[in-house]
Amino acid sequence: MNNFLFQDIVGGAEDIIGAEDIVGAELAFGYDPLSAMTGARGLIVGAELPQSVNQAAVETSLVARNSAMIVPRQITKAREYPLGFPTTPVAGGGTATVTSQPQVPFRPRRLIIPSDIAGSFLLNDILVGKNSMFPAPQPVPARAFTELGVGVDLNLDTAQISQIVTLRVENTSGAQLDFNAVMIGTAVE
Repeated sequence: MNNFLFQDIVGGAEDIIGAEDIVGAELAFGYDPLSAMTGARGLIVGAELPQSVNQAAVETSLVARNSAMIVPRQITKAREYPLGFPTTPVAGGGTATVTSQPQVPFRPRRLIIPSDIAGSFLLNDILVGKNSMFPAPQPVPARAFTELGVGVDLNLDTAQISQIVTLRVENTSGAQLDFNAVMIGTAVE
């Protein structure tokens, strides 16, 4: 069964982020171009079409009626990528927020902090967008995430385009140190 989402795109629709394509042109507010085919009334949002309805016929009908349909888009590429974080000076005993913004949907799986600095840092939080990836608010030693770390497959939330991945770190030494890190994860297009 195919899932379809119909939405008014005439008077300023929300941004559509993620895996959807628009078929057709415009959908008038409150108008269901498939009411004759599905027997439904009004605007359908997030509805499932019956198995008896052919998706190609629906798309052809919508294009002919100058309507729009948002349908799932297939992922064409999925690759492992490194997401770098800028080198950031952190004062002795101080904290810093280090951010990176992927340009494609990106799901972080592994954080790597160089072992030569990891002993001097605590990781206070990892955020994907606004959401913390820590189950509790206690800091974690950065040594857990060195290039030699074992059992650190994080499998974090996916950062959508325009979302920021944030590391909040604390320098536990008495001297200023430069912090840097990389996340390895899957990017899809």
